[in-house]
Amino acid sequence: MKTTSHIIIATLIALFMPAVASANVYEDRLKEAFDDIISAVPLEDLSQMHTTYTDPETGIKEGQLDVIKFTIGSENVGLINNAKRAYEQVNGNSNADVYTLWWNDNDDGTFQGYRLYYSPEQTIVVGLACDHCYTVGFLTPDDKQHRTTYTIEWSEDVDGGISGRIVTTYAPIKPKATDGMRISSAVMSPDDYDKYMAQFQAGMEKYQEGMEKYQAAMEKAQGSLDKAQGALSGLSDGQGHTYSFSTSSKTNAKSWMQKLLFYVEKLQDNSSAHYLYLSKLYELCKDTEGLDQTDLKIGMQQLAAIYKKLKGTNELKENELQFLESMVDLLQSKIKN
Repeated sequence: MKTTSHIIIATLIALFMPAVASANVYEDRLKEAFDDIISAVPLEDLSQMHTTYTDPETGIKEGQLDVIKFTIGSENVGLINNAKRAYEQVNGNSNADVYTLWWNDNDDGTFQGYRLYYSPEQTIVVGLACDHCYTVGFLTPDDKQHRTTYTIEWSEDVDGGISGRIVTTYAPIKPKATDGMRISSAVMSPDDYDKYMAQFQAGMEKYQEGMEKYQAAMEKAQGSLDKAQGALSGLSDGQGHTYSFSTSSKTNAKSWMQKLLFYVEKLQDNSSAHYLYLSKLYELCKDTEGLDQTDLKIGMQQLAAIYKKLKGTNELKENELQFLESMVDLLQSKIKN
């Protein structure tokens, strides 16, 4: 039996989604499946996020994102299966008015993601953080110019429980080439990253000398920093304060951020060695040990900003831009909403 609190949370998706008619019976079945899952979640294991985008010129709401995190016991696996069947029914019906249909059901750890837009610049990537992900989008029946997407992603815990997210987005449909809302799209898997790495490394020998000079400069700068810190350590400023320097993971985070900013700067300045610094950024984005959620968000925002800037200047080739954009996705997948 649902509690009052469960009823309130279980209707979040229906309340937050735009006031448009359901595209078809399959959309209603998905909503019912989501509602059943939400109702089975203990309140302490349930959280939700809601955000909207309003067109600044018209004042009309043009985008929306809703995320509900859940954890359920193994006894409720049937609820997940009910949701999967709803997606499979959509896949088997050619008249379902589907905008997009995608799923990833791998158990081998080779994940692939899907990018969902809910404003001209904001996205959420699903499928990277979980073993299973099902996504479907329906065209709105009134104008066919907007779509609503429904996503469920989940992984099985070691004790047999299931943890995941229910994600819904609403946005206009516009082609990727325009300045407006971009179409949802698949993002690279780890295997794709390695393919790009192979391409970049093909010309790495030509720039080996430059990389060695950079490393020497970094070591010299680090040596100067260590020397300065050693000179200051233990000294007093005359006002009762003694200089000290931490060697905790935050020091690693600072070094990580310094490297990211250095590579970003070089990526803008040195057009002849883009792939060198893209490769360095890629290795940096893979190794985020010691970073907390704030560090990850700052790093992701930095890369997203430089991606947007370089895309506008056409300084990078299309595959280089895609490689950089996927690094943003990689950091974003490590951030807990």
